[in-house]
Amino acid sequence: MADVTVEMGTPICWADTTDYSSTASGISRTHQIDLTSLADGAARQGAKADLTANRAGSYAVKACIEPGVAPVAGTRVEFYWSSSFSTTAGTGNDGGTSVTGADAAWAPGGGAEADVDEFKRQLIFLGSMAMTADAIPQVALLRSRFFPPARYGQPVLKNDCGQAFIADAVKMYVALIPNVDDVAAS
Repeated sequence: MADVTVEMGTPICWADTTDYSSTASGISRTHQIDLTSLADGAARQGAKADLTANRAGSYAVKACIEPGVAPVAGTRVEFYWSSSFSTTAGTGNDGGTSVTGADAAWAPGGGAEADVDEFKRQLIFLGSMAMTADAIPQVALLRSRFFPPARYGQPVLKNDCGQAFIADAVKMYVALIPNVDDVAAS
């Protein structure tokens, strides 16, 4: 008989290289996404990451968002995943050619909110962060087990909280935390 435990691997974390501090989260930044002042209704994509050929079978998805002004309680920020089988930034990404594999605004079809709402259906839904009526950093575990279908990918998020994000990105991040199965003979 074998005992199976789950170990936490090293997190893959998208945050802004200019502002982000891991002091509050304990998670070191590995990839770029700048969420500074992201407007309500706007979307942003992070840089493409290589989860490696021998990646974890699943990942927990955790994020921190800080609105600049207190939103209405229950409004949300939506999180998605664009997977790819290609290491090249702009090649083979779910969500069409507007997913560039680089930290940038995500403006499919011309960038209108209706276009974002249409194209997000081509991405993998990671979860929604229900916001409180507070202008403070808000942290949530979006999913305890996410199974990326391919080696490469990047987060895409849409701000639907009714307020722009804060004008710095000191505490904001999106992280994939590997769930590594450890099998030991007993």
